[in-house]
Amino acid sequence: MSLTLTPPTRLAALVGVLVLTGLAAVLLLVGRGLVGGGATSSSAPSVPLVKPATPETPVPRTHAPKPVRVPSGFPARVDHALRYGRVVVVSVSVPGSAVDKIVKREAALGAKSAHVPFVAYSAANERAMNALLAKTGVLPSPAILVVKRPGVVTSTFSAADAATISQAATQARR
Repeated sequence: MSLTLTPPTRLAALVGVLVLTGLAAVLLLVGRGLVGGGATSSSAPSVPLVKPATPETPVPRTHAPKPVRVPSGFPARVDHALRYGRVVVVSVSVPGSAVDKIVKREAALGAKSAHVPFVAYSAANERAMNALLAKTGVLPSPAILVVKRPGVVTSTFSAADAATISQAATQARR
């Protein structure tokens, strides 16, 4: 038994297959909500039939942005001390000088009694001296600076006792 189709029958079969394929495609797209489903009155959200193959990654926790820290323009040790304290006592002394050693000790005692950080620099440290000179203008030899956040010099002494330095640091904290 042989099955032969006439050309009009073949054409009708081809058109039928195309119509069925198009109808299946439209039903598939409408079922997924991609075509024609925009004006529906149902309140239920459309849910995809197939879940994505990639596993869901957890959303990273966002922390509050850190405040931007503006450098004070002083050397790094003074800048670091100003980050953790509002006032810093800075001493600049010439190594080997007996008077500068006494002034440095008095500055440390004054800072301790005022409960503020103390930073000591050697006058031989050229990099630190350039930064200090750029901020203060002129430094006596020996020098004691009381620096207030954000990098404002409130007092400059050439030689002073611990009580005077403590009082200046306490005044700067107010």
